[in-house]
Amino acid sequence: MPALSSAPGFPLPRTRRRLLAPILCLLTLAPSSAARATLPAEPPAAPKATVQPAAPARTDCPAGKVLSFVAHPDDDLLFMNPDQDDAIRAGRCVHTVYLTAGDRGEGLGYTLARERGIMAAYADMAGTADAWNTDGLIVGRHTLVRHTLRAHPRVRLIMLRLPDPWLGDGWGSLTPMSRVESVPHARVRSYAPHPSTYTRDELVRLLAGLIRQERPQAIRLMDPSIAIPYRSLCWRCAGHDHPDHIAGARLVEDAMALAPGDYARTRYLNYPTQERQANLDAVQTARKTMIFLRYMRDDTRLCPPGADCSAPKGPEALWVGRQYYAQPAGQALQAQADPGASSGQR
Repeated sequence: MPALSSAPGFPLPRTRRRLLAPILCLLTLAPSSAARATLPAEPPAAPKATVQPAAPARTDCPAGKVLSFVAHPDDDLLFMNPDQDDAIRAGRCVHTVYLTAGDRGEGLGYTLARERGIMAAYADMAGTADAWNTDGLIVGRHTLVRHTLRAHPRVRLIMLRLPDPWLGDGWGSLTPMSRVESVPHARVRSYAPHPSTYTRDELVRLLAGLIRQERPQAIRLMDPSIAIPYRSLCWRCAGHDHPDHIAGARLVEDAMALAPGDYARTRYLNYPTQERQANLDAVQTARKTMIFLRYMRDDTRLCPPGADCSAPKGPEALWVGRQYYAQPAGQALQAQADPGASSGQR
């Protein structure tokens, strides 16, 4: 296959609808008007998932481990593929961390739908049945939801479930994660079944602890370099990205500074890939599209009941044909606002 294009200085690395019966009886989230509050109301107590300490990190990953950090379920499928897919097919451990619940203020049902979709997509990448074990991963004082693919346990999905509504009227306002990343003394509380309250420093320490515990040979993250203020970001404006993508990447950058190691670091360009030439060949694009469509079947915003979901639409149709690495930190993309853009996307 032809090599993918990449930003200077970043060489490119080589190359279903069954969730466990309701995920351990999680509670119903109901973020209505409270969803726009700075801190969402604490949900009622919920039954805990099975909690266990982390398993040994390197002994079960002879081909190496990739630890990826993304903001929302589907970011990895759109912006880190085919790299994620290639790593799984090469026999590497692939552990992916989702920083937010991706709920958009719509409640637990939508969060779990997106988790079902992302789990099915990873099962497809691994070529195995879509059957998972769910437990709690202890990192310091915190417990995170962890899904492990039964037939291919080297694939694990780790959920922080930070709430993810807009805190204002959409683009040009903050999200809980971008607020805690940028506003001194701000706090954010994760959703059940393992709720925790974090400041920025506490989030960074949690992520650093996870890096130390996982001991990866490679870390993948989103693009931290876009210097446009969160409140100036807009949808479909050239060079702009989502505030969660930028905030999450900055938190991971700080966590890597606290947990240094000999792991490789790869940063991925996100929304702005649509402004560049398609750089995946026909086979790569077809497989990436197939994997994304498997996720999309469970995401009711992307695939409403009764809709034709046989192909990606909108910017997703562009993203599935591209994968680019981000420019080094400090070389920010130059934004050129599109005054006609007003809708939102996540």
